[in-house]
This record gives sequence, structure tokens and C-alpha cells, in this order.
Amino acid sequence: MNTLITGITGFVGSHMADYILEHTNDHVYGFKRWMEDTKNIDHLIDNPRVTLFSGDLVDYASVDRAVRLSNPNKIFHFAAQSFPESSFKNPIITLHTNVLGTTHLFESIKTNELDPVIVSVSTSEVYGMPKEDEIPIKETNPIRAANPYSISKVGHDLMSQYYYNAYGMKIITTRMFSHEGARRGKEFAVSSFAYQIAKGEKSGNYVVKHGNLDSIRTYNHIDDAIEAYWLCSESDRYGEIYNIGGDETCKVGDALDAMIKKSNKPFIKVLDEERLRPTDITLQIPSTEKFKNDFNWKPKKTMDNIWNDLLEYWRSIV
Repeated sequence: MNTLITGITGFVGSHMADYILEHTNDHVYGFKRWMEDTKNIDHLIDNPRVTLFSGDLVDYASVDRAVRLSNPNKIFHFAAQSFPESSFKNPIITLHTNVLGTTHLFESIKTNELDPVIVSVSTSEVYGMPKEDEIPIKETNPIRAANPYSISKVGHDLMSQYYYNAYGMKIITTRMFSHEGARRGKEFAVSSFAYQIAKGEKSGNYVVKHGNLDSIRTYNHIDDAIEAYWLCSESDRYGEIYNIGGDETCKVGDALDAMIKKSNKPFIKVLDEERLRPTDITLQIPSTEKFKNDFNWKPKKTMDNIWNDLLEYWRSIV
């Protein structure tokens, strides 16, 4: 079996590669950007069951080459411009990468007459800011994308549904809520907290800068997220859309407080206005009953596991 992972050097893509290599005999083909930092997969570079392709989602020829040469039975489509903050500064790049890039992938599959199972990875951000009577957020909630990133992922979702409806492609769309763990980039809030704490413990600078601490998030450990993605790839639930997320909810500020308590240093919190978004989604609590019922899945790890893993990860590399 051949599995193609777009965005293999990223947080989720690298964990997906690890999972497949540990639990299956599949050959892993990874698609990464030209000159992309490979630190997340350096331990896989010499593995004979791993083949890497370099390119860019917006470059059809490089996407098509990866699809043709990998001849995949499964595709996990993680590659994206996935930073909401960056999307405010670079909306054109965000839209090109996430909408045009996804279309390039689907067009290549269609043109080459391949028939893989595709896990098309979207985001909870497409729901935008829900109303009070819309909590928990179901797959049927209105779409109210609130930033260029989430708008681009709405386009991604619609292209996924189009290629399923028009061509019968085996596409399952996931809308993952907050998921964290080792290798999460410090561009994201809770990983940034862990990074600053780990760095401060060594430097003596006991300041943690933050943005909005009142946003409410439901957190899922990366290991549970990866298992959920894999279950999708093993199913025949084509055309379905699934919310996936954890069972524990807290304010972002509570996550910061929990990690500070795990340090023996006197950290103080300082608001950094540059970390505030022009528009923010401050309430994300998912209903994951559809996914749990269809796949007999539930998260195994806790928020405390997440905080510990993030701190351990950053302490090991700063």
C-alpha cells in the first residue's frame, strides 16, 4: 500500500508519517515545499519506506508528479497555509495555497484516473463565531468564516464536496478543532506559551507574552487526532464531513496558567497587542458525536498530557 502525505514536514503530517510507519507496512510518500525545513522528519529521511517529493501546491506540475509517482492508495491532505495570523498579512497567498492548491491535487487524481481514499483536512475555523444557541458546534452549523485562512478553508471544503459529487472521488472531509502536542509551531498560542516558558527557564527572562486569554477552546492531543485521521482513511464514509476534537474545554488563559504552574520559575504574563487578531473566534466547543458514533472513537489523552508534552518538547530544543 502507498500513502501520500501532503505537508509531511508539518506538525500533523510528520506525526501521521510516524503513525503509518509504526502501525502498517505502507510506503510513505511525502510532499513538501521546496527548501522546507525538515526538522520534524529528520529521523525519517534515511528510512527506506519513505520517499519525499519537493514542490508547491500552487505549482500543478510538482503536485502532479508526486501524485503520479506515488500512485497512492490513500492521501492525507494536510498541506496548507495554516496560520490565521499570517492570512491577515498574506490573504492572496493563503487563498492560492488552500483553494487552488487543493484543486491541483484533486485535478491530478482525476486526470491520472486514480482512486485513492482522500482524507481532506479542513478546520473548525470555517464555523466562525457561533451564536450561544449553536453550542456545541455541529457539522450542520452555519459557515461564518472570519479571516482569510478560514475563508480559504471554506473553499477547500467546497472543492472537496464538488469532486466527491461530480466525480465520485473517495473524499472524507474533517474539521479538526484545536489539537496540540510536540512539534506544534510556536506561531500557535499554547505552543508559544510552552516555548516562552522553556526559553525563560534557561535565560532567566520570566515573561510570557500573550494575546487574547479569554478565548474558549476544546483541546485534542495530537496522538488522538492522528488516530482519528487514520480511522477515516480506513472507512468508506465518502462525502461525509466530520468534526473531530477533544472532550476538555478551557480558556486559553487557563492553559497558560497550567503551564506556568508546571515551572518552578516566577513567570509573569504580559499582553502583546501584536498577538491580537483583527477579528477573533473566541468560542469553539465542538459536537463530535457524529464521528464518535460512526467510528467508535474517543480521545484517550488529557489537556494535562498536552501541556506536559509541549513543555517537554520545547525544553528539549531551546
